[in-house]
Amino acid sequence: MSEYATQLSVALVNEIFGELPSQVFYALAFNGRLAFSGLIHHTHFSPIEVRHSLSVLIQQHLVLWYDPDNAGQAFYEANLENSYLLARSGKYIQLLRDRYGEFAGDLISNIIILGHVRVGDLVRAYSPPVDERGPFSDIVTSHHLLPFSNAKPNGDTGVAVSTVEKLHSTISELLRAGLLCPVHESFLRPAAENISEAEHLVQRDGSTKLKKQQEAAWQLNVQKKLEDWKYGSKTDHKALAQPLHGTKRMFDGGYDEFPAKKRKIAGSHTNGSHGDQESGSSGWLDHTLNIRVNHEKLTIIKRHQQLVALAEELIGTPTSIVYAKLLRAAEPQLRKCKNELNWSDDDTDIDLGTLPQVSTDDFGEMNCMLQDPPDLSGALGYVDPSKIDLGNLLHKTKRPKKRRKPVDQYDNEASVEGPGNPDESENASNESGSDKSGMDNNSNSTSSPRGDGDYPSNRRHYKTPDTTPDTTPKTNGATSLVDTLRQHLLLLSDQAQRFLIPVPRRETDPEKWAIPYPILSKTLLQNAILSITTSRFGPLAGRLIRILAANDNSTKLDEKMLVLLSLIPQKQMRTLLHGMHRAGHIELQEIPKDGSQRRPGMTLFYWFFDPERCRKRMLEETYKTMTRLVQRARVEKEGVRCTVEKAERTDVVGREEELLGEGELAALNEWREKEERIWGEVGRLDELVAVLRDF
Repeated sequence: MSEYATQLSVALVNEIFGELPSQVFYALAFNGRLAFSGLIHHTHFSPIEVRHSLSVLIQQHLVLWYDPDNAGQAFYEANLENSYLLARSGKYIQLLRDRYGEFAGDLISNIIILGHVRVGDLVRAYSPPVDERGPFSDIVTSHHLLPFSNAKPNGDTGVAVSTVEKLHSTISELLRAGLLCPVHESFLRPAAENISEAEHLVQRDGSTKLKKQQEAAWQLNVQKKLEDWKYGSKTDHKALAQPLHGTKRMFDGGYDEFPAKKRKIAGSHTNGSHGDQESGSSGWLDHTLNIRVNHEKLTIIKRHQQLVALAEELIGTPTSIVYAKLLRAAEPQLRKCKNELNWSDDDTDIDLGTLPQVSTDDFGEMNCMLQDPPDLSGALGYVDPSKIDLGNLLHKTKRPKKRRKPVDQYDNEASVEGPGNPDESENASNESGSDKSGMDNNSNSTSSPRGDGDYPSNRRHYKTPDTTPDTTPKTNGATSLVDTLRQHLLLLSDQAQRFLIPVPRRETDPEKWAIPYPILSKTLLQNAILSITTSRFGPLAGRLIRILAANDNSTKLDEKMLVLLSLIPQKQMRTLLHGMHRAGHIELQEIPKDGSQRRPGMTLFYWFFDPERCRKRMLEETYKTMTRLVQRARVEKEGVRCTVEKAERTDVVGREEELLGEGELAALNEWREKEERIWGEVGRLDELVAVLRDF
């Protein structure tokens, strides 16, 4: 990663875990892979301090380690990708709290704090306490976990925790959704070591005669092994989908903290209250299973939120709600979020077979669909054709002179002198009555489709519809929920952004919709680049970016062509091009007319837009800004450190107005406002990083 990304990672580790682990992480981030002795040399810490720091960082998956020969000489390496994800912890907790409830949000918060944890440890933590402090009060005190027991560390009565059955059901639901994943030993090893280990385990197939085919098959098996380690194999997913049912498990010796006689009296549980639940209940997970948060799946959900926001901005809220439900239905088909963008590829030649697809019927029958379908059908705007008055769409006093025809081109009846036709006089009276109100005074008469007699030739061919009341029941155009959903999906597929692509099918096949994530990711990235350029250099710079991006990357335009296409004065354009080039948003190529001389007068200057270079430049600047914000928050906190530490004491929390003085309370409120603004800006920049890097 870049320099500013590394500085940001170190600043985040320092903000959350303190100075000691951040110094060890800094040594690994800037010096590369080091042994234990090398860490002591670079940090000047004692072996005990380095060992404690490594235990915290490895538990949080911020440091990877590998022992090549199992000889006790391990090497450590900083995990910069996971360290950046510390800035998104709050977003992930809020996201799951909104989707699965308060209990799931608190559970994810605890798992994020612990890094990875065994299911048995969570069961012990969420069980009622054995004594006043509870069996897990040490972890509560040291990690500030959300309520693990009915007793808080300071002895106050807390919120009653849910039952252990709810804990198992919530973990099982999150595992099936992919938001939690089992921990594999490959998660703790560097990527290069995982590849070496997979190549060592996968045997070469000697049945194929051709060497190239044999090598390709072996590489495919190695890649499959790596994916099974990262995402889980089919056997692992099947085991997670079928938890332990009805098997009376013996008491785990790992939790043996009390005498055997006391366990026997309490039914293998010292509290005597959950013996039947843990040994005979159905749907319980294995207590030895280690779980952690799956950041890949959470990033997919964040991308879906960006797409839904874009659809809401361009189309509307009801259609964006339908799009959000469809994207959620496609989440089980997705493993990773990052798409390899190829800017030279044509979006029309995309292979639909490689995209996730959702059926309309299955989508309409999902339980997660809206409970009030009329809101969706009414949002499409079905109107009875007899109630449409197109005459209001034209101006009444100004008539188009070019489209009027001479009188002799009308029929003979229109040119005969004398009293007019009674029908014509009735129509004329209706026209005069509708000039002011815009509607027909006579309920039995209707207006011309092109505007109340503005074109007399239309009057002869217009037939008054039958006004007899219709006794048949009328519909609003959508006979079922599936039809309503189909109309919204068609509206999404008809947009220029191509939110959906209808899959070609036979008559017997179900209707399916493909989600073109590569195209949508490219659209989000282009919108982000255009927004940043417009905010920095104005709308004219955004016009230049659109003109240069409309051509291929290989197509370059000179200054004269840009003046013709953008309609910007040449002097103003030169100022814009110079500023955008210095910022790295556009590129310049110089081609001398004479190879021996490079004088400005004998050189051709061609401007072009490289989205990949622009993306990397903007990402680097975003990292730099986020680093400065985190450092500013630390500097601001130093001025009120004593007051903040006093306010964070357990006996002061919630009683600040009583125990703090007026000056301390004012300084504390001022600091909290600054902290909220700073971290709010960090969160906003993180949304930009997600578009520029992760999508």
